[in-house]
Amino acid sequence: MGGEYFNQPERKRQGVRRRDNNMRPSVLSISAERVLAPIRSAVLAHAGYGVIPVSSVEAALTILRVRHVCAIVIANSVPLLERRRVCSEGHSKHVPSVVLDPYDQRDEDESELHVNPLDGPEVFLDALASLMQRDHRHA
Repeated sequence: MGGEYFNQPERKRQGVRRRDNNMRPSVLSISAERVLAPIRSAVLAHAGYGVIPVSSVEAALTILRVRHVCAIVIANSVPLLERRRVCSEGHSKHVPSVVLDPYDQRDEDESELHVNPLDGPEVFLDALASLMQRDHRHA
């Protein structure tokens, strides 16, 4: 079940199209989950993203203040009020957010996209890629 994504032909997966092999879009991944966070990081890295994993909102906010990131991925383990802080900071820097949220607790913020993590890695990666493309068109 978990390996089907990695066994798909390269052309079928919608991932990152790199202009330069050294330039990988960086994704800030926030999760306090000790088991799922490394798996999510591996999926993102395999899809061509540079992953900056953090386990706390404070660490995420520090990264956002000192480094450019292309997107933020927020696990459902991040409490709603803390998620809003991160999304707000990301929005002020024009960085879109993908919230992994099986309960669909949405805000009105257009820069925030909710994805059910139970839908699998392909849906998650497609949503991330489309959000980043949409955000770069509006920039």
